[in-house]
Amino acid sequence: MQTSLIHLPSTSKDRLAAAITAAIALIGAFIVWPHARQPGPVIVPFLPIFATWVTLTEGLTAFLLWTQYRISGRLLFATLSGAYAFVSLIAAIQLIVFPGVFSAGGLLGAGPQTAIWIWVFWHGGFPALVTVSLAARSWAPSLRNRASGHVALLGALSLASCCAALAIVGKDVLPVVVASGGSYSNLSSSPAALIVEATCLAALGLHVSTTRLRSLMDLWLAVALLAALIDVTLTLSAGARYSVGWYAARLASMLSSSAVLGMLIYETTGLYRKLTDTHEKLLESSARDGLTGVFNRAYFDERYSREHALAASSGYPLCVLLIDVDNFKAYNDTFGHLAGDDCLRKVAHALTETLARTGDFVARYGGEEFVVVLPACDAAAGLAVAEKLRAAVESATLPAPRPGTVVTISVGLACRDAASRQTAKALLEAADAGLYAAKAGGRNRVASARFGKASGGLVRQTSASSS
Repeated sequence: MQTSLIHLPSTSKDRLAAAITAAIALIGAFIVWPHARQPGPVIVPFLPIFATWVTLTEGLTAFLLWTQYRISGRLLFATLSGAYAFVSLIAAIQLIVFPGVFSAGGLLGAGPQTAIWIWVFWHGGFPALVTVSLAARSWAPSLRNRASGHVALLGALSLASCCAALAIVGKDVLPVVVASGGSYSNLSSSPAALIVEATCLAALGLHVSTTRLRSLMDLWLAVALLAALIDVTLTLSAGARYSVGWYAARLASMLSSSAVLGMLIYETTGLYRKLTDTHEKLLESSARDGLTGVFNRAYFDERYSREHALAASSGYPLCVLLIDVDNFKAYNDTFGHLAGDDCLRKVAHALTETLARTGDFVARYGGEEFVVVLPACDAAAGLAVAEKLRAAVESATLPAPRPGTVVTISVGLACRDAASRQTAKALLEAADAGLYAAKAGGRNRVASARFGKASGGLVRQTSASSS
């Protein structure tokens, strides 16, 4: 079984969810497009909220993708982790240098052109690094050299730092794209804008044509690239900060940063749920008897102790039935041990199918002996259940060694009520005494045992039914 997310196929349900998300983003972009340059309200806290959102979501995505790389060793995940780490770092730096957030002109010696050029490097770098991950998928599908992954991640972080440094240090060298008043309409017609738009479009096209969106990760990465393309297009159309298009572009950017993260969290949760189910099944499997399929002796010892302690603390009654297959040695001697094993399986099946309540359970006690525990069951009800079990095995009509007879069982029953103070061991010994009485009385019958208050000894009560 593959544990890497790259091997999780996209189902029709996944494709529908991604298609709906993409359709909403596209429809929203087309609605906003004619009004992109219209001024919107100046909501100063919006930018810090937006930048914090992107920084955190991109950082979490980078971390989860890096975890996938550590698990699978695939360089693809390391390069994708680097792409998201690149955005996380550069978005955080843009927030620091953005004019009007922490200072009027921005921190770190930023100028009026710094923030917009960081945006250019950001939106050109992310799709370019995603395209690099496609190359890593083709050239190095499984690279166990951990140094390569670290180089990919550190390279992306170094690239983000260098781009930010260039935007800060080269504020007087880079082309002027922000006019007085915050308008960056000159950017829309600059070569930088054309390169960023073309890079986003090419990355989306290459990703879709190369991956065919077969895996779940590829599907939502395509949504992220589409949202990034919408972000760039609306930003360039808006021409100024705090316009309708500028706000819509920031929302598209938040979608781009959250698409893959949402998928990773959802699938990680699903994988954890499947792991938990598998673990529970494994525990149950280890608690089963290999021959009969009912619970084994170890499970009985552990659960019976818990059920008895619960009955003692709560005052609920508890019944224990010890069951022995009558004349089983003669059965083995006559039909052979393989037939004897098959007989035990059929007896166990008859016992299991007869128990009606969820809390009741049957376990193999040893050899041809079984034990049944009936929580919250008084003596009268326990006797009725024991008789049903005896009748169920007899009704199975399994041929017995003596011609014209069928396989039967003897049942010893012991019950404790609210006034009883016997230990779990004593209750089990009482059931064993009842089984001894049933066998001594002719077999194929139920015998119950209880504690007498007067003498303090065992008082045997026998309810017999002979075949």
